[in-house]
Amino acid sequence: MTTIVDVAKKAGVSVSTVSYALSGVRRISEKTRQRVLQAVEELNYHPNLLARGLVNKRTKIIALLYPAIASDFLDDLQLDFIASVAKTTTHYGYGLLLFTSLMDEQEITQFTNEGLVDGVILMEVQRHDPRVELLKQLGYPFSLIGHTACNEGNSFVDMDFYSAFHLCTRHLAELKHREIAFLHIVNDFETQLQNYLFESVRGFEESVRTMGIQGVIHSCESTTQGGYEAMKALLEERPGLSAVIAGTEPIYTGVARALLEKGLRVPQDFSVIGFMSPRAAEKYTPMITTLTLPTIEMGRMGVEFLIDKLEGHESEPQQVILAPELTVRQSTARYSKSL
Repeated sequence: MTTIVDVAKKAGVSVSTVSYALSGVRRISEKTRQRVLQAVEELNYHPNLLARGLVNKRTKIIALLYPAIASDFLDDLQLDFIASVAKTTTHYGYGLLLFTSLMDEQEITQFTNEGLVDGVILMEVQRHDPRVELLKQLGYPFSLIGHTACNEGNSFVDMDFYSAFHLCTRHLAELKHREIAFLHIVNDFETQLQNYLFESVRGFEESVRTMGIQGVIHSCESTTQGGYEAMKALLEERPGLSAVIAGTEPIYTGVARALLEKGLRVPQDFSVIGFMSPRAAEKYTPMITTLTLPTIEMGRMGVEFLIDKLEGHESEPQQVILAPELTVRQSTARYSKSL
């Protein structure tokens, strides 16, 4: 494995000069810096981030705290978030650590004191999130993918989930569906509610009321079995139900199974909107009308907001809420019994 000593020999300079050229801690001539960079490229040298951090008091590593992926099934949306964050951190010359557990206050305090990372990105942000308040008290750099009920001083990116579920409800209402359901995931963390769930439920409830149609909300595990059992129960309890919004791809697969078992065809007898990636939606027959989460953009911006803070480029908190997008495919149609 190539070391910094090899680079120094190749460039004809001292080890400390190589370190200065790569870190920027001390000014060296442009000619020398270019000679070092050429040696780095020719030898394919990758500096050890942790070792470099011992000198600079910076590790050039950030952490992604994403407790939602601590499950047996990773859907495309979750994988897209991770891929986008990883790609962006690499682009800016940072490393990435992924944590899937929901850290309590003691664990977060210990984690920040260890100095392994320069800052953290929080996901699955709760409406009243103790992690956010603790990091603010500690003065530790962080950004959010998601947002809380109170966001003063927080940099975050999120999607407008309230408007997203208004779009879904309006689409189904325009197709003459008069009784629709929303199957959302069980709140994973018993003590707090994720803000995106709060906004989704609020958007759905207010939309069905405004449009004068019936709406029912049913929670279930984000699994095929969870979606199947929830849909089966709803079909028995609500004979007038004609459409459903499935909160995740696993839930959708369970919904499809329950509808098939009941002899209901999609979309001729029953319409379905899924919350999944476009490539997942297009692998099903019929292809699924989807509410698309801008995972790539959100992952990128979450990283950039944190790096701006770490590099001293952030003059004030950056807060972005992205507009939702409903893509109509083949799984939604006019409700024939309303004719």
